[in-house]
Amino acid sequence: MTTITRHIPRIAGFHAAHQDDIGFCVLAELDTAPGERWLSLFAVRCDDTFSRHTSPDIRWVEGSIWFRVPSADLVSEYARLIVSAVNAAGQDEAEEQAREAERARVLAQKTHDLDDLLNTVNAALPDWMEGQRTA
Repeated sequence: MTTITRHIPRIAGFHAAHQDDIGFCVLAELDTAPGERWLSLFAVRCDDTFSRHTSPDIRWVEGSIWFRVPSADLVSEYARLIVSAVNAAGQDEAEEQAREAERARVLAQKTHDLDDLLNTVNAALPDWMEGQRTA
């Protein structure tokens, strides 16, 4: 049985996108493009991680996490929270991959067990057919 695991994204670095009237815009580069499930997990983790901040503006833009920081004082705090959300989403993804692997293992075992049972049934078939007349 082969188990396929997907690489779990990690933060590779931060870059300034630009500054506008609302605040600083920062890009968090990932080391690999995430899948849809990871993005969903990341969104949930951002909601949890940023719960004490007022509606942070966080988006997925062209392979990077884009986020707006209202003041220079909060840049390192927001970056730390983004890393925390990325790591938590990565842990969630790893756990889901482990559950998928376990489900695949259980299914393979059930298939193997069924094959064994059917081999026993097929071995008994000639005995069951003795004395049967064919038309």
